Amino acid sequence: MPRRLLLVFLLATRSSHAQQEAAAPVDTAPVVKESAAAAAPKEAAPATPSVEIRSAVNAIRRNETATKIVVTNEELVKYGDQNVLDAMKRLPGVTVQGTSVRMRGLGNGYTQILVNGERPSAGFSLDTLAPDMVERVEIVRAATAEFSTQAIAGTINIVLKRAVTKGTSEVKVLAGGAHGQHSASTNLSTSDRSDNLSYTLGANLNFNRNTNPSYGTVVRNAANVDLNENRNTISANTSQVEGINLNSRLNWKLKGEDSFTWQTFASQGYFKGNIDDHTATLMGPAYPSLLVADFNGMFRNLRSDMNWVAKFIDGGTLDAKLGVSSSDNERFVGRQGRSTANALVLDRDYTTRGNDRGVSTTGKYTAPWLTGHSIAFGWDFGYAKYHENEVQDDADVRLDFNNNFSATITRFAAFVQDEWDITKDLSLYLGARWEGVRTHATAIGVDSGSHLSVLSPLMQALYKIPGHKGDQLRFALTRTYKAPGLWQLVPRHFYNSFNTAVSPDSSGNPDLKPELALGIDAAFEHYWSEGALLSIAVSSREIEDLIRNEVRLVGDRYVSAPYNQGKAHVKGLELEAKFPLKAVMKDAPNLDVRASVSRNWSTVDGVPGPGSRLDNQPRLSANFGADIKLGHWNGGASFSYVEGSWSRTSLTDSRFNSSRRDLEAYLLYKFTPKIQLRITARDLLRPDNVSKLRFDDPNGSYESMTTSPVRPGWRIAYEHKL
Repeated sequence: MPRRLLLVFLLATRSSHAQQEAAAPVDTAPVVKESAAAAAPKEAAPATPSVEIRSAVNAIRRNETATKIVVTNEELVKYGDQNVLDAMKRLPGVTVQGTSVRMRGLGNGYTQILVNGERPSAGFSLDTLAPDMVERVEIVRAATAEFSTQAIAGTINIVLKRAVTKGTSEVKVLAGGAHGQHSASTNLSTSDRSDNLSYTLGANLNFNRNTNPSYGTVVRNAANVDLNENRNTISANTSQVEGINLNSRLNWKLKGEDSFTWQTFASQGYFKGNIDDHTATLMGPAYPSLLVADFNGMFRNLRSDMNWVAKFIDGGTLDAKLGVSSSDNERFVGRQGRSTANALVLDRDYTTRGNDRGVSTTGKYTAPWLTGHSIAFGWDFGYAKYHENEVQDDADVRLDFNNNFSATITRFAAFVQDEWDITKDLSLYLGARWEGVRTHATAIGVDSGSHLSVLSPLMQALYKIPGHKGDQLRFALTRTYKAPGLWQLVPRHFYNSFNTAVSPDSSGNPDLKPELALGIDAAFEHYWSEGALLSIAVSSREIEDLIRNEVRLVGDRYVSAPYNQGKAHVKGLELEAKFPLKAVMKDAPNLDVRASVSRNWSTVDGVPGPGSRLDNQPRLSANFGADIKLGHWNGGASFSYVEGSWSRTSLTDSRFNSSRRDLEAYLLYKFTPKIQLRITARDLLRPDNVSKLRFDDPNGSYESMTTSPVRPGWRIAYEHKL
């Protein structure tokens, strides 16, 4: 498969050279690091706003030494998604599995998610953020010193709405549904500027209700046949979520070129639902024939940042930010289980309340000390305190507990970087970042702490091939890491209601060390017409002190805990193409085409194959899409594919995810320049989700399987600019 893809890529590149003379000229604007608009190509005639945006985005990607892919708000809102998570699956080189956003097929902390360049507070989730709140998404494949180097796979930075060009207000009303699903949202936004003050205000109200079945089986094949198990479960799952997002940005232009900005983002939501499991035990020990779980709760997030930019007489620029964050969450779960004789065999309530408070400051000073250099150095400091109280009431007094848990996380980083334009064709990025993280946690019977520090040297280079207009090479060498999560470090024991090898208890490990990775990236990019790009990229990550979870039998209970175990080796190949059809067909309609294909390889030392892969990494993923404009009508379709397969996570544990095929389409009709209607159809291929867990040891095997049906859905949105 990769050889065929490479052949197609090379043929397309060759064809593009033949078309290049007749196509629109390639951007030859000078490199301007500070201004995306200034980097956009000059047009002989006025361009439409979408063409200007596309030109500026292409110029940023082409001219930046440190590679960065920018996805604008226009692209994010095309399909009328209700949250950013749904829009992510169409981004090049990005896959979404559940709520995990992945680059190079890796999530679980390997891909760093930032909001306005900062790590979001605990409890923040991308499925609560509306695309209309976002100005752009930046995909950073190779680490830079300015952001944390906790980004082995890469960084996705979500930049909230900030640009204000002129006064405007907009209302969007959206409704959607599918079999057993209903959703609605309203988005309000307004922005304006007057003299030295500009502002942006936004609000989003959303509602979702889902009623979905799922089907499960658990089978145990034991060496002792008397211990064999076999049971089937039918689940009825109902959930309801309602929430609000608020975003504000105020910007004051001060004396000279100085400015002060205050931006705040807040969200709050409530959820409730129930899960009814009806289980038929065909073989093995008695299991509740009816297991009911009722749950409800709330979440609240707040982030507020003040940003001061000052330009000095010597040409230097100071960009300093001070921010505070806060999050609160509450959840209640009540579980009851009954036997086939309707006897109560489980009666357990969980009540959890948590809060997270944090303060952070970042800053960067850019010094014009040397011609052709952009030297900068800065800092990144943060302090967060997390507290959680969990109460469990159980008819079985052995598992009753009231647990107060507190943790503090202090981090500090210092960095220096230089972007050096050696010649007009060759530029070099050099950076170094030192990060230190100190964690201290206390709970009943627990008082543990950890300290880690990592020095990350970084290098990236961009070479524009002389005599080959639009062709360039990229290379990056990076040192990155993945810190253990707070819950991985704290040795608290969490009990599962019905303990088995495929549904074990869990605990942390305070002796964990960070994973360290040496990364190499190389890419060839070919810009062959206005808004057109072909690229091929290869990458490698060598990871040490890999953290893997293992399920072990401790006493009479199975317990899953993390351990540092050996190394992992990750390699990747990414192909990307995007172009207007007019770049290859002179009289073609106004159609834009995009495609990206990723092939991933990984192996884990100490885990024998087949299926020895890191973090259940999909081997193949792809995105294909096209958008057309015909007068008052706009439309498009998108297909995404993520290959599923078995992967081994340890000597005893394996995991399976089914292949995912998503097909969606949208149609937009513009009644007037300010009023339009957007209709979207999604999940047209009805891709059921199937997941499996398997545990093997000398005593036999456990295997569980869950199937969740997916039904086609629709969305309709009315959009009105005032």
